[in-house]
Amino acid sequence: MKEIENIKYIAFPVVFGVLWGLFEMIFGSYLHIVNFPLRGALMIGLGSVFMVVLRNYVNRPGVNLIASFACIVVKLFSYGGFKLGPVVGILIEGVIFEVSFFILKFNIFSVFVATFLAVFESVPHFFITTWIIYGGSIFEVYMRALGNIADFFGFSTRFYIKIFSIWIFAHFLIALFSFLISKNILKWLKNEI
Repeated sequence: MKEIENIKYIAFPVVFGVLWGLFEMIFGSYLHIVNFPLRGALMIGLGSVFMVVLRNYVNRPGVNLIASFACIVVKLFSYGGFKLGPVVGILIEGVIFEVSFFILKFNIFSVFVATFLAVFESVPHFFITTWIIYGGSIFEVYMRALGNIADFFGFSTRFYIKIFSIWIFAHFLIALFSFLISKNILKWLKNEI
């Protein structure tokens, strides 16, 4: 019996990681090609579902990190090739889930916390990776572009706060949607087992 558990410990995270990586490679690349807004947060939210279902099958420390590494390996073969942002995001997501499930144990509350932390991690992640890739001056370009849009349409300076608030609220909706998917899948799996 212990041998089967050890096989599950390696096989399940690799299988889920590869499936997650294929999802990232196909759907994530498509979202990137069409320049879909909030694609990083959306992919993290949907990736969270893979992490939760995996942990339901194999509730042992390390499985989410193994799945993250398997996902990254598959993601490296994406249409656009290697992209630093998504690869780092996948790794951070694995760490967030590992830490959350270690501290809070695997339950519906830890699923909620881990999903929200992972999705909201994309907010600082965006700023940090943008700064690393394009340099600090890119934010001046963003602010100038927003200023020009605000001037053109006659918006007040609170325009920035509204845009940022909408952006944060969209992250909240993505996290909530992802959590509800995970919760319903866990409920379905519990009834099936």
